[in-house]
Amino acid sequence: METPTPVTPDEYETIRNLPALAPPSGVVPNFENPPNGNTVGISVIIVCSTITIGVSLIRIYTRLFCTKARLEDYLGVLSLPFFISGSLMMAIKTARYPGFFVHEWNLRVKDMDEFIFDYSRITILFSICLMLNKAATLLEWTHLFVPASRNRFFWICHIMMWVNVCLYSSTILVMSWACKPRERIWHRYIPGTCINIDAFNISLSAFHLSFDLLMIIIPNRIIWKLSLTVRQKIGVSMVFSVGIITCLCAGGRLVSSIMMKQSPDTTYAYSRYLIWNIAETTTTKLIFSVTAVPLVFRYPIVLGKLPGFLKLRLPSRLALEDQAQTGVVDTSIHRVPPHQPLNYECPCKEEEVRLSAVETARTRYDHETTLSPGHFYGGILRTTEIAITTTEDGSGRRFGREAKGQQSWLDC
Repeated sequence: METPTPVTPDEYETIRNLPALAPPSGVVPNFENPPNGNTVGISVIIVCSTITIGVSLIRIYTRLFCTKARLEDYLGVLSLPFFISGSLMMAIKTARYPGFFVHEWNLRVKDMDEFIFDYSRITILFSICLMLNKAATLLEWTHLFVPASRNRFFWICHIMMWVNVCLYSSTILVMSWACKPRERIWHRYIPGTCINIDAFNISLSAFHLSFDLLMIIIPNRIIWKLSLTVRQKIGVSMVFSVGIITCLCAGGRLVSSIMMKQSPDTTYAYSRYLIWNIAETTTTKLIFSVTAVPLVFRYPIVLGKLPGFLKLRLPSRLALEDQAQTGVVDTSIHRVPPHQPLNYECPCKEEEVRLSAVETARTRYDHETTLSPGHFYGGILRTTEIAITTTEDGSGRRFGREAKGQQSWLDC
């Protein structure tokens, strides 16, 4: 990009007080109270923030009380502060001044500097959030759809995950160091050089759209090969097809990035880009957390009994973790006996069962042969009868205990 000629301090102040863009013929710039689209912008921020924080809390809730947390859950929690920071910056800084969808000719150059500075920081925060959300989603799929041995799907997910990390890392670096000196990113009139940021945004948005399309195709291909009924396959496929919304947002982001390159009205085009950015970030969080939503409705815990639940569960869990690290087993630690059930205990948590020693049973060979110590000819030691009961509602849906290893959300 062409380097501007050096300016004196007096010329510098004069430039900063000029209109950021020449107004169209017959239009008078309004620097004090420019018309804006804050109603649309704030509404989008509120809706996206509510959905993102809501599904994140649901995911955290189910991992605390219903199932074991894994690495992807920690990545999902780690992404939440970046989303909240970006949303607050959009709501407080950008919406306050200059506002969303403000035409550039209604801003002074110094106001434009602040807008671009905030835009860069918001884009970086959402890029970190998107990187963590997509990595967490792909990592979870390797646990949901991959059997004991690593198959082709496992390696595809890991390749996509690391490509995703590299993609967003490059985005963060470019948004932070696109110009030399760095201040020229938001002070466009000082001497220096910059890369073509508009072309970078277009190529980046196109890659995002392709990546999101792959994240719809890959899991659905596996789902339709599962040993489920057609109804269950359709239900699970619909859960993972939430990614269609992400593709729509990525498509809107691509269109807005093309318009950013074609339109000289930068602030108006950047506002559209930011709106699609926060929408895409919200949908990636929704994809990651949607599998936890059915657990809340299937295994609710009464919030009024939550303190008692924590009082009974937390000391036992901490003691068991300590035993696992030290190797010393404390036999005094036990669960509540079966004749004292907890109404508020989440039934989707796997119950711990202590095994007792089983004495060697007598077989039909015992009256014929005297067995030497440690010698065993074979035979049945113990038989166990298991009764499985199911109930059926009016829709023909059956309910029963889940098989070990089956994901709760697969019962659609």
